[in-house]
Amino acid sequence: MSLLKDLAALPRPARALLALGAVNNIGSGLVLPFLVVYVHQVNGLGLRTAMHVVSVTSLAVIVGGLYAGRLADRIGPRRAAAAHMALSALGVAGYAVASDAWHFLLAAAVWGIGLGGSSAWNALLAASVPHESHPVVFGSSFTLANAAMGIGGLLGGVVASTAHPLSFRLLYGADALSYLGVAVLMLVLRGLDPTPEPQSTAPASGARPAGYRQVFANGPFLLVMGLGAVLYFASYGQLEAGYPAFLVTHTGVGTSAIAVLFAVNTAAVIAAQVLLYDLVKRWRHTRTVALAGLLWAANWALVLGAADLRSRAAQLTLLITAMVLFATAETLYATGMPSLVNSLASPELRGRFNAAYGMSTSVGFVTGPLVAGALVVSGSAIPYAAGMAALCVVAPLVLVAVRGRLLQPDAAAPAEPASEPALI
Repeated sequence: MSLLKDLAALPRPARALLALGAVNNIGSGLVLPFLVVYVHQVNGLGLRTAMHVVSVTSLAVIVGGLYAGRLADRIGPRRAAAAHMALSALGVAGYAVASDAWHFLLAAAVWGIGLGGSSAWNALLAASVPHESHPVVFGSSFTLANAAMGIGGLLGGVVASTAHPLSFRLLYGADALSYLGVAVLMLVLRGLDPTPEPQSTAPASGARPAGYRQVFANGPFLLVMGLGAVLYFASYGQLEAGYPAFLVTHTGVGTSAIAVLFAVNTAAVIAAQVLLYDLVKRWRHTRTVALAGLLWAANWALVLGAADLRSRAAQLTLLITAMVLFATAETLYATGMPSLVNSLASPELRGRFNAAYGMSTSVGFVTGPLVAGALVVSGSAIPYAAGMAALCVVAPLVLVAVRGRLLQPDAAAPAEPASEPALI
């Protein structure tokens, strides 16, 4: 199989990072579905407290991501990612021993800052392979993450019991150990340090050091970041809030059917990676991302269509088809967008480029549920779903239209990165 062959051909540091990421995601999967249950039902705190914990985490991710990008460019992505893994371990350990609202809010802030280290992780992944292998390493990372979290979720479901609060504390403790173990291994395995990339040009004498100002002055990257935020808002930002809210209010499916849909999502992500791999690795990154957006639009169209069906069996069949499209789009986006971002990044600013992109997706992830909640509650669920579909059509069309702009050197950028313009 070409995918397995290409994975085996990856440099050893890249394969080690993929394995470490999978271990960490098994730990994350242990507790992923249970935060609200743990805060609200197990610890007897209000549902509003649980929502505040989620919000604090989301905001902290933005702050932590920007700092992680800066740290990665200063001390190297390996050590920066390890530091943020250690912070995540501390935050999750805080959940394991928390009992009062302020305990959970403090743990959420620490955990969120640690999670922001994904920007350093992406920079490390990108630097661990040649440019032409970016689709391989990012696509494989996404697929392994989904599979690992699925395994963790199954294990967590077996252990967790609201009748035994200790079971949740043990799961959070195990998640903390997975973060800490990966952090230690990243510090010990010095072979994970990427081979230094050729710097574009040396800074002129007296020139200010490169920083976020140069990143946000890069016109092509701002286009990609903005379009990525729109797509993230209309897809991932809806998956855990607006999407199920629409299904509950405008279709006949219940919670068990929604659980089936999310299981289908996990399976379809893995299948799409295997089936589309040989195509995607040859496609331009812009084509891959644009196709992801169009598939998300088709998903929303099918969801809208399901609302008009009277048969629950027909609704579920259509929604399963929609979820397969959603998962396929996820796989394409997770392969194409990080590859596109890193093809525009200069080596000396790779951490900050990944952090800036991570910030834009976090904004989409935070604002998505807020907008969905306001529209669905106000009775505007149909316009809401139609609007999501429209965004998923417009963003890809704009991306394809500006592809030529992405290939042009940007005068405000620090220097032309060593990218692969043919794949942009």
